[in-house]
Amino acid sequence: MAENDFGLDEMKEIVDDFLVEADELIESLDNNLVKLEGATDDLDLLNEIFRAAHTIKGTSGFLGFEQVTTLTHKMEDILNKLRKSEMVVTPEIMDILLKSLDYLKLLLGNIRQGINEELDLDDILNRLTAAYEDPQTAEFEEPATALDPVEENDSAEMDPVENVSPFPAGDTAVKKQPVKTGDKKNVEQTIRVDVNRLDNMMNLMGELVLGRNTLVQTVNRLNKEHEDLDELEQINQATAAVNFITTELQLGVMKMRMQPIGKVFKKFPRMVRDLAREAGKQIELKMYGEETELDKSVIEEIGDPLVHIIRNSCDHGIETPEERMARGKPEKGTITLTAGQEGSNIIIKIEDDGKGLDVERIRAKAVEKQLVGKHEVDNLPDREVFRFIFEAGFSTAQKVTDISGRGVGMDVVRTNIEKLSGLIELDSRKGSGTTIVIKLPLTLAIIQGLLVESDKEIFILPLSSVHETIKTAQTEIHYVNQKPVFKLREEIIPLINMDIIHSKASGFALHEKPYIIVVGLADRKLGINIDRFLGQEEVVIKSLGQYLGNAEGVAGATILGDGRIRLIVDLVGLFKIAKKIS
Repeated sequence: MAENDFGLDEMKEIVDDFLVEADELIESLDNNLVKLEGATDDLDLLNEIFRAAHTIKGTSGFLGFEQVTTLTHKMEDILNKLRKSEMVVTPEIMDILLKSLDYLKLLLGNIRQGINEELDLDDILNRLTAAYEDPQTAEFEEPATALDPVEENDSAEMDPVENVSPFPAGDTAVKKQPVKTGDKKNVEQTIRVDVNRLDNMMNLMGELVLGRNTLVQTVNRLNKEHEDLDELEQINQATAAVNFITTELQLGVMKMRMQPIGKVFKKFPRMVRDLAREAGKQIELKMYGEETELDKSVIEEIGDPLVHIIRNSCDHGIETPEERMARGKPEKGTITLTAGQEGSNIIIKIEDDGKGLDVERIRAKAVEKQLVGKHEVDNLPDREVFRFIFEAGFSTAQKVTDISGRGVGMDVVRTNIEKLSGLIELDSRKGSGTTIVIKLPLTLAIIQGLLVESDKEIFILPLSSVHETIKTAQTEIHYVNQKPVFKLREEIIPLINMDIIHSKASGFALHEKPYIIVVGLADRKLGINIDRFLGQEEVVIKSLGQYLGNAEGVAGATILGDGRIRLIVDLVGLFKIAKKIS
């Protein structure tokens, strides 16, 4: 019995390893096949593609996954002809190979879920055979994006990051160490770690940070109250050591959870290629900064909004070759996807050189939907007008298509970004293109916070959003439409009291307080009246969603060094509240 159990466990481990390797090979095939279409004479690339298919065929045959073996064998036949120059790469041949790849993803998904039911592969196998025997018989067929689970489910209930998860059953993470070629001792080392363990470690790390904060605060109080204590120097040294080790350990744990955003980006070349074929357009996707790393929790959520934005760029942004030529543009449109780190934030930029947005049409639509008055909308700058795009149900599209008109609007994109404590901004020029910028935190668990007191309550503001602080006495408060504002270097900024988070008053009752904090979201600014500053502290965000429901203006809570629970301010919600009562 023990031997049988061991055999089953050993086989499961072999299958798991096969799935991890196969997923990585599928990813490379997806991207390399798209690259090959633009570099048909790249023999090295062809050989790399052939080797990937050959490896999947060989291992699947050893494990008895007959359908995987049969399908990859047929693909391999065509790839072998291509690399021997007995066939040429055409869009039609590429359609067949990419559709075969979609079936491979489904077969691997079934293996992962333990589904023994065979798929009907007759049609794709017949097409592969016909293309092998006579390449001229290969005909265009709409790309098989329906096989991609992401495209079938815009609600993001399925994994929005990738077509096939690289981790068995979605519950393990792979960490790799770089390989030094030429040194046999330095081989690639891979350890699969249950993601639940990483999550548990992150939670424990948060508790350690809270304990460290309490220790530091207590020692600081001892230094003030007991300067002559003999053991104080030793206590200070021990506290400094704990502080340093905690910080280093925190960075280490966070890095373990970090994953390159390329895990999200890698699906887009194939997606853009298929959408362009379907719409009869020529689109080039350029990607930069794939090595930029984000916390796993952010990576898992950012994929779906990016899918929708890029689909919109392909559908509504980039014009047909005929339209582009008529406007004096190159036939091929360009979408540029860039990621980079700025301080404690990740910036993702999506740019296209398409037709851009018609700002006047958006103004008219905003008035039609009664989002704003005619006189007011005429005085709004273009960047403010573009924000209406993110309102629920807002669309200026004359024709809804299968590509982007699938019931998910830009309002859902903005909501998903804001759930990640992120920001999204849009700018566009008619005839020239559109740029969308997304700003995300590196991690959602721990932030640098500014502690402030207002009306005997202590609040924590994300330090990254604090622009500056000023004394109330050094500025003049004015009222516009009975709402307080102040002037800061030629800029008029609305002013609020922090207590609007608690009270749902419909208007302002500004109390005289000594300080104003200027906070910002993208290009918007808001002044907050407070009583005093209490310093800054690294705080661990604890969600209170199930207790408070959707409490606008509250991102969560934390425990301070003195043991008290305090609210962390959600600036997106705060701006919304300020807008409602203004």
